[in-house]
Amino acid sequence: MKRLLDHVAIWDGGQTVIEDGALLFDGERIATVFADRPVAAEIDADERIDAGGRWAIPGLINAHTHLYSALARGMAVSPFAPASFTEILDQLWWKLDKALDPESVRASARIGAMAAARCGITTLIDHHASPNAIPGSLDLVKEEVCDRLGLRGIFCYELSDRDGPDRAAQGVEENLRFLRTIGTENTIGAMFGLHASFTVGRDTLERVSSTIPDGAGIHIHVAEGPEDEVHCEQDHGLRIVERLDRAGLLRPTSILAHCLHIDETEKDLVAERDAIVVHNPRSNMNNAVGLFDLPGFLGRDVLTGLGTDGLGANLLAELFTAGILQKHAHGDPLVGGFDALDALLFRGNPAIASRLLGVPLGRIEAGAPADIAVLDYVPPTPLGPETVLGHLLFGVAVHSLRVADLFVSGRPILRDGAFVDIDEDAVYADAREQSARLWSRLG
Repeated sequence: MKRLLDHVAIWDGGQTVIEDGALLFDGERIATVFADRPVAAEIDADERIDAGGRWAIPGLINAHTHLYSALARGMAVSPFAPASFTEILDQLWWKLDKALDPESVRASARIGAMAAARCGITTLIDHHASPNAIPGSLDLVKEEVCDRLGLRGIFCYELSDRDGPDRAAQGVEENLRFLRTIGTENTIGAMFGLHASFTVGRDTLERVSSTIPDGAGIHIHVAEGPEDEVHCEQDHGLRIVERLDRAGLLRPTSILAHCLHIDETEKDLVAERDAIVVHNPRSNMNNAVGLFDLPGFLGRDVLTGLGTDGLGANLLAELFTAGILQKHAHGDPLVGGFDALDALLFRGNPAIASRLLGVPLGRIEAGAPADIAVLDYVPPTPLGPETVLGHLLFGVAVHSLRVADLFVSGRPILRDGAFVDIDEDAVYADAREQSARLWSRLG
């Protein structure tokens, strides 16, 4: 099917801005990018969509999130008086994930994915946990994100030893099972999930190392809190990155989320192995766990991306926060500038997803997948290649992000601000019911 998106401003994700052009989709891909609307008007298309002068950008990619947290909004737990990051996990998130059942796994994935779509996200890299509902849980998340809503997704189960050996074994098997289901379709991917070094013992890590398929990567939290490194040195006599490397898991397809407390030698090893690092600034600030060394990773040419860690879905606001956090922490208004932020969200994240899915993402150009977010934004100042980041950060991110239309592989997900194939009222009513049930089970 051919769709013509007409009367639209276009940023290609690189150095090209078209003030008033058109896009022709042919099936799943972009056939033509028109800078000349009269020429586009001559094109024969099955459907013509008038964008009304709105702004098309490449669909956004969230490189690290937790959809299972979507039903936690407003949730209260008692007692909650953490004095460390581990106590935050123990008193809050580990209570939540243990309470999840298949129905609430589905509901949280559905709500989280819809919130992501409303923020212009077309690809999610998710890190799932539901210790009392492990077998088949990745299928439930995938069905809601990819099959029902239509987004791209890369999934894993974050196994750990904190719930005993049987649950750890189930986590290993769930990752392996889901990895075996992935075919050549470039909308769905799989990784091997681990929670963190301090919750994964020696035997379990050896089992992961001996069973993970060649080419598959791990997705793991690394040194999010300082206690992760302390535990690793005390129990294993190694730093975390060295431990993962000795297990053969520091791969180009592996995502290391956070990496706040790794040392310079570890950063060099990450760069040498071409592993992926993902920054999650608002979560780090909320948990008071430390500052990400953005200049250090980018300076080593580490493939570095941006995630939300489940704390909302607005990646543009996340990007704005990443910048001002660096400036504030370093006392330097030039740190965390436009080039560094562009490297995170608009170069890093597409490179990460493209590496894992095997399809080039993050560009609006002929032949590229038609993953497009159309923003309801009118620029009050000139829009050009040199001003794009200024508009996205100081216009869209700090005022109001409104996604009018969203396309994934040319398929419309949102049209004029409404979901095409989803009864949003019914979904939210079910989410309120499921969240009430979930909260009632909190230990």
